[in-house]
Amino acid sequence: METLATFFDKLAKYEGMPAIRLAAPWRPGDVQSITKDFSQALRRCSIDLSVPGATSTPALGNRVADAVADGLDQHLVGYKLRRCVGQGYPDRKLLRVNDNRSFALELKAKTEFNPRDTNRVILTCGSRKLRRSFGTRRPICHLLATVFYAKSRSGRRCRIAISGLRFDFLEPWTPVRKRYEASVNQHMLSKGKHSTRLLFMKRPPN
Repeated sequence: METLATFFDKLAKYEGMPAIRLAAPWRPGDVQSITKDFSQALRRCSIDLSVPGATSTPALGNRVADAVADGLDQHLVGYKLRRCVGQGYPDRKLLRVNDNRSFALELKAKTEFNPRDTNRVILTCGSRKLRRSFGTRRPICHLLATVFYAKSRSGRRCRIAISGLRFDFLEPWTPVRKRYEASVNQHMLSKGKHSTRLLFMKRPPN
């Protein structure tokens, strides 16, 4: 386990990128301002979401996150939610209207918050999108937003009810776990120069 700031420092070396401070501490006034604006927007907006009953949990999480972001953005006064183009971290940029200050915002969707839950919530494994979207002139404040929802079956579809929103204003000293992974896909395997064997079950006699 290490801090978010240390992780970004090591990540820069791993990527061969210039070492800069990618994690900034939050100012109490910014925390209060963001919390107030989102709290008021959450009370104003009405999010009506229905999905096919067979929707997978990851796909449902993405649908919920997108619906909440779109719904809240229409009712925010001092801030605007903008998508960050491309895959990777962060999902969105939270833009302060009066001075165009931007904050990195990652939006997740869960059915509940369980302090004993040790399942990973992946933030990032690369800094290129972060650098491209926010620049490198000043450290970046990071906000993890978790939407809580309940699901109820209605025929072949499920209705989604939003129950709340949790903000984690991540600090440079916030503890994180790093995990570098190697992955493959079927396309890569088909092009790989390695021995391959394809085995079949014996067909039963007719």
